[in-house]
Amino acid sequence: MYERKEVECLLEATFKISNITIQQTSENFKLNMLQVLSECFQYEHTLFWEVADGELIEQPVCFNVEPYTVQSYLHEYKYYDPLHPVNMQNQPDIQLMQRNDVISMKKKQHYVERFLQINDFKDEMVMYLYNQQKPTAAIGFLRKEGETPFTEQDSQKLLYVKRMIENVYLLHQYVQPGDSLQTTRREEELLMYLCKGYKNAEIASYLYVSENTVKKHLQNLYRKFQVTSRMQLALKYTESFRA
Repeated sequence: MYERKEVECLLEATFKISNITIQQTSENFKLNMLQVLSECFQYEHTLFWEVADGELIEQPVCFNVEPYTVQSYLHEYKYYDPLHPVNMQNQPDIQLMQRNDVISMKKKQHYVERFLQINDFKDEMVMYLYNQQKPTAAIGFLRKEGETPFTEQDSQKLLYVKRMIENVYLLHQYVQPGDSLQTTRREEELLMYLCKGYKNAEIASYLYVSENTVKKHLQNLYRKFQVTSRMQLALKYTESFRA
């Protein structure tokens, strides 16, 4: 059971989340969401990532997390993170690092000692947002040395507001300006090969770019077309010609 103060915080969070303006830039919307979570639950170190095809899309919107910490995570440590999307299949939508055993203890210890502790953090938690049963975003929570580790009570509080955050986020994506569907010449070329069923390596060969560059273009296109898979992207791109 929640104490009266906790109930008041949950009600305040519900009110503030429902009143976030959805017609604003993606960065401002995400930052506003993180600020609400800070004001209502005292989560002072957070990141709002977009997710596509089980991968985090660079760059997240950060609240009290330094850019160099994000770069270090992306370049060296993300796959050691037990809460990264690739490690989260068949896991609950809200996960505490301390109670997650999807990777080996050796990898987990490496992640804690070489990444978290080096950056003055001690614990993390993540909440995944879904669209059509696929993760479309993730909000990461960090606790610094000297702060209280995350508990099941934290996950329960987030579970209470998760559906509302999810719905507001999806509404925000839906009302993004129409020019978000404008594509570059290189994206048009990539889409042409994608619709023919070519794989990333084949597309990279035809476009004379690295496979990693192809992945980044795809992530940008997922965001523009508001989809979460290659098939959805191809279908929505094809439908845009019929509109």
